[in-house]
Amino acid sequence: MTDNPAPKPWDKQPDEPPEWFNRFHIYLTLGPSRTLLAAYHEWSGSKGNHSSTVNKRSKEWRWKERALAFDQANRAEKAAFEAAREAEARERRIRQNDRIFQAVAAALDAADLENLSTEEARTHLPSLRLLYATTSEQQRRELQSSPDHDHLSASSGWPVLDEEARKILERYNDDEE
Repeated sequence: MTDNPAPKPWDKQPDEPPEWFNRFHIYLTLGPSRTLLAAYHEWSGSKGNHSSTVNKRSKEWRWKERALAFDQANRAEKAAFEAAREAEARERRIRQNDRIFQAVAAALDAADLENLSTEEARTHLPSLRLLYATTSEQQRRELQSSPDHDHLSASSGWPVLDEEARKILERYNDDEE
């Protein structure tokens, strides 16, 4: 028993003459907007019309059907690649949000809230609060999003960060890369 994969429709077919398979390959590489005439021009170097033999052979070897199968397989492969890429990016964002939560928690612990003056609290805590709230919202959206559902873009409706919070975010963005 062999583990050879089944041939794909766009592979050379049994008994398909090499010359006609090469011509099919030219047809195939023209992409989804391909035409028989464009393929003929490509392989023949002629600018005229193709013969009835070209029509007959392309139908005999099911060029259109095989090319459509090729296009569909390429679309499916591209969609799978994009889905995997988006899942990786989502996981990176979740890890980054977790690190920001940890940094905010550490800053709050270090702030010695009981001994801060009112002025010190007014200076530092709003930035940490905004950073925490923004990260919480980002994390909520990431955890609720899934490939099966539409999700909000990163820029929709998020609060504007002040300069101090933005510096903290940039620091953690740099660490991630």
